[in-house]
Amino acid sequence: MESIRFTREELLARVARFDELKGTDGGAPDTVLANCVRTMYNVIGFRPPEKQGADGQEIISPIGSKSSGNAPIDIAEGFNLAYIRTKPGNGTILHNHNTNETFIPLSGTWRFRCNDEDDLYVDLGPRDIVSFPPGLQRRFTNIASDSGRDDEESLMIVIVAGDRPESHISPEVLSAARAEGRYTPASFA
Repeated sequence: MESIRFTREELLARVARFDELKGTDGGAPDTVLANCVRTMYNVIGFRPPEKQGADGQEIISPIGSKSSGNAPIDIAEGFNLAYIRTKPGNGTILHNHNTNETFIPLSGTWRFRCNDEDDLYVDLGPRDIVSFPPGLQRRFTNIASDSGRDDEESLMIVIVAGDRPESHISPEVLSAARAEGRYTPASFA
């Protein structure tokens, strides 16, 4: 492969400073549900997927529509990175992706569950890693902060492969979010 060179401006276009990141609830349908409150910080990539699949099913970004497409490092090179911050007891609902998803907790203790039956789990702490393949149902929950306090948030890195990764959530979960009256696709566009 031939080597390339950067100007200072090109280098700085690939720098994101944590203190300058803008966090949102992401706009994922489950963030309106109890125990799914979290803040997402898009850092690299995560361009929005198409809004609807060939089967008419709604397609959602792994980090939600509010965070997708607003990365300070705006690339489409098959790699996406975001931070997730939440208090103990919060996480996601069971879902899957069309690509690999890898998690690295930076603080706290997190539980990662998988399978359609939600029957298998592993607990991880800072700097541990778990990587889920495409199609495997998964979810995570922050189960403890570093101090043990329920009001202290923990931080985690999420890495997702692909240029426009897709998250697939069961119709039952989408219905539950809509029943709460706070999630409609238009409200998070």
